[in-house]
Amino acid sequence: MRSRIITGVLLFALFLIVVYKNNPYLNYILLGIVYCFAFKESLDLYGISNKKLTYAALIIYGFLPFTDPIFLSIVAVMFVASVLAYQKNENLKIVAPFIYPTIPILMMWMLLLRYGIEYLVWLILSVVASDSGAFFVGKAFGKHPFSPSSPNKTIEGAVGGVVVGTIVGTIVGSYVREGFQILFSSFLVCVFAVWGDLFESYLKRLCGVKDSGSLFPGHGGMLDRIDGYLFGVVALLWSLSW
Repeated sequence: MRSRIITGVLLFALFLIVVYKNNPYLNYILLGIVYCFAFKESLDLYGISNKKLTYAALIIYGFLPFTDPIFLSIVAVMFVASVLAYQKNENLKIVAPFIYPTIPILMMWMLLLRYGIEYLVWLILSVVASDSGAFFVGKAFGKHPFSPSSPNKTIEGAVGGVVVGTIVGTIVGSYVREGFQILFSSFLVCVFAVWGDLFESYLKRLCGVKDSGSLFPGHGGMLDRIDGYLFGVVALLWSLSW
């Protein structure tokens, strides 16, 4: 528990520094580090032994400042699919890491580029509040299992987390946007975050591991820390496009 608290405090301090500095070069480098660790962890979760794919992922990330993240995501998937076809490689799982976590992480950059650091803060605080709400509500009132992929989660906890996250998200979002969309976007982010966490649990259960890695003492790997954000960022960008 002590290591978990210390790690959490250090990560929050780093988050505050990034928000305060709001330097596009620093943001790009840090997001690249996040992507590198997340991608490598995903290879293990998908059961892919080809570590050279990480270099391909970094090359793709290198193009991010020069092109639209959505188009880059599509090109990345099509490129890998083309290589598979050329080599007559039957391991279709190789495409998976270029979909998740690649596409959501590229969309993180898209959120920063189009809307600014304030929207990333909105996303992160909404998901953090949702996770915390789900934990405490689940501990206090949880009785009904939510999904076989994550036996410890309950329906009561999931609903409570969405409610708490939506409230916090609406408050935070009101500083960067106006209108009913703040409530709706916050709600959508929290709902997607629940499924992001569940998808990560599903992958770990298939792999038979407790955590995606051991990068953060007491917290697991990179994917363990960002799973809710990876689904939540898609929801936020989608809602903002309406």
